[in-house]
Amino acid sequence: MRDILVHQVGSSSSSSGFDAIPRFNEEPFEQSYEIAEELGNGQFAIVRRVIKRSSGEQFAAKFIKKRRYATSRRGVIRCNIEREIDVLQAVGGHEYIIKLFDVYETASDVILVLEL
Repeated sequence: MRDILVHQVGSSSSSSGFDAIPRFNEEPFEQSYEIAEELGNGQFAIVRRVIKRSSGEQFAAKFIKKRRYATSRRGVIRCNIEREIDVLQAVGGHEYIIKLFDVYETASDVILVLEL
């Protein structure tokens, strides 16, 4: 798997039109976003509305529970989370597909910041 998350940037100096940033944002999620109400949930994830502290913009944050042990049945294994990130990146430019903005990781979750 790749070790970077790629965001398309409108005016990029790179020949590909993409700039690479670390796959998982290293700062605490709550430092950048205020967590609001739950929008939905499933077996391994909860989606909440979040507000970016620096701009007031609203996003959807998908909190995906990580599998803690290889033998555990709870949570999602890392390669499946990375696959979801890769798919969202690959189709992110399409007007009918939700856009991935950022990825954070905590001890228990991987958090995908998505358009609302």
